[in-house]
Amino acid sequence: MNYKELFKRLYSLLVRPKAAWTEITVETPRRDVMGNFVYPLIALCGLSVLLSAFIRNGLERSVYQPALMEMCSSCIALFGGFFLAAWLFDTLRQRVFGHAPDMAGSQAFVGYSMGAVFLAEFLFVLFPQYFIFWGLLRIYVVYVVWEGSDVCFVIPDDKRMLFAAATAAIVVLSPAVIRVLFNTLSNILG
Repeated sequence: MNYKELFKRLYSLLVRPKAAWTEITVETPRRDVMGNFVYPLIALCGLSVLLSAFIRNGLERSVYQPALMEMCSSCIALFGGFFLAAWLFDTLRQRVFGHAPDMAGSQAFVGYSMGAVFLAEFLFVLFPQYFIFWGLLRIYVVYVVWEGSDVCFVIPDDKRMLFAAATAAIVVLSPAVIRVLFNTLSNILG
């Protein structure tokens, strides 16, 4: 895993998304988005949750289980949210926009679109006092998807905003839904 390339890609997606999407579409062969982007960022988010829990509560023995449960909740939400979002996005592309099924392409688009979600998760856990940036990064997903829709897909201009808004909603809400389900089941079973 090349973390330098990972952070360059994340930075590029956030600062100049159109150029990043253009670079992504011309990559040959297509990079493994899950192994090179999504999974490492999920791991970093999980580590930030664990680190934050230890910073807030100390390293006492009673802190380990709640800290690990918090980390699992975050990782499972992001992991499950990624796959749920990819499936929903592929379904949206097929049914609403008439595109052919392409789960690998959907996973790549959703994975890279989740870059702002990963960054929001990572930073908010460590710096909860900056809640406004957490919300702004999630809203910024609309812009990242907007730029990606122009480069990666053939979307008519009159439907492009619908595409960007629906995709951004899927990307942002899928991890939240998985987190609520996981926490609810953990409380019921725990």
